[in-house]
Amino acid sequence: MRIRFFLPALLALPLLGAAQHSGVSRKVNDLYGNESLLPVDDERLYGSPFLERSWQTANVQLVGNANPTPATLRYDIYRQELRVRRPQGDSVVVPLNRVAEFTLVGSMRRFVCYPAATLPTEVAGTCAEMLFDNSQLQLLKFWRKAVVKQSLGNGSYSMSSTRDALEETTRYYLRWPTDGHLVAVRPKRNSLEQALAGQLAALAALKARKGGLSTEAELVAAVQALAPTITASR
Repeated sequence: MRIRFFLPALLALPLLGAAQHSGVSRKVNDLYGNESLLPVDDERLYGSPFLERSWQTANVQLVGNANPTPATLRYDIYRQELRVRRPQGDSVVVPLNRVAEFTLVGSMRRFVCYPAATLPTEVAGTCAEMLFDNSQLQLLKFWRKAVVKQSLGNGSYSMSSTRDALEETTRYYLRWPTDGHLVAVRPKRNSLEQALAGQLAALAALKARKGGLSTEAELVAAVQALAPTITASR
């Protein structure tokens, strides 16, 4: 029952001033584990940690809940957490290990938060955007932001300097729903061929398929076309 009512209960906590922040954080942690009030953004970093530029209306399904909960949120792909806005105007943090999936209502973008232990190391702890989904095959996209040194040099005659900036990276994977195994793939014909190794019917269909394969949209279209030829396992 604690998990079932986690999100509404957390959003219902009273609005508190900065002086009360640490006490409330401890109270929330005692009740719900790792959740806490929204931390102050690190002003030393250049760039936004979020996937979207603005708050998004969403439906969030928590682990252990049968039905989704409406919420206004932003997906922090640097810290890998959801930041959910409360009616009072402040925000709370929801760790991804408490989230089964969420859908951004306006764009209908769906994100599934698979257990970290079931994912490759390079994407463990992130949510997968579902680009294509059926019973034979899924195409997943994982988003991250990491801190990199960004050059601020203005020319060969000026003293160059650097700043810490957030850089976005993405990875694509094919996933077989029958057994959950994943294979990395890129929007390239030869990469898709390698990912489909052993799938003879799919490889034949890919070979006969006309058109380019160098963009995300073309990769999605190819996976959608090839999905009916996929067998249950590699």
